[in-house]
Amino acid sequence: MFFLITFGWHVAASFAFLLAILTPNWITVQILPTWKNLFLQRGIFYVCDLTGKNSTYETTQCTSIIGIDTTMNSTGRWDYKIATASASVAIACAGISVIIIWLCGIYFNIHRKRSWRLCILVTISILLFITFCASFVVWILLISETLVIGYKVDRSIFRWPMWLAVGATGGYLMAFMTTLIHLCSLACRRRKNPDQYKLSELTRNQF
Repeated sequence: MFFLITFGWHVAASFAFLLAILTPNWITVQILPTWKNLFLQRGIFYVCDLTGKNSTYETTQCTSIIGIDTTMNSTGRWDYKIATASASVAIACAGISVIIIWLCGIYFNIHRKRSWRLCILVTISILLFITFCASFVVWILLISETLVIGYKVDRSIFRWPMWLAVGATGGYLMAFMTTLIHLCSLACRRRKNPDQYKLSELTRNQF
């Protein structure tokens, strides 16, 4: 029961996080000096100039952070080291999320009383904690970069992908907590019925 809840939280958080990192407008700030009336949109993998806007849509010109010339860092629109760090952590977090889903599929198909099933569950819980920390680091780095390049940080500059990423971090945390509860319930069950698990192992080893 608890593991099903863990799986649901993780899938929802992973989908939200992937959607967020693929969207370029986490933060929107006005480019200094303000009299130019130009805006900068910052995402995990893109830096975009907002060139036009009306009530229906926005027109942007985007530049990819990955593989870009580091000399462009002198423009003062983004910090190369922090930007590449946040992009790298985001890619790692997404990759680990996929591995967790794969391990969950293995866990669902293993007999409940096999001893190494517990090892997979412990591995899943460790990876869930890593994804929680990584997703947290991603948006913290993005906020830090905004401060480093000299822009004021307040709630008005954050767009919906930022809040979606924060929600995904909360989802990873809930998945990790429910996994810990599931581990505790399994440990209690083994203490109450140790003979049942030993008998089950002996029966399988005979075949």
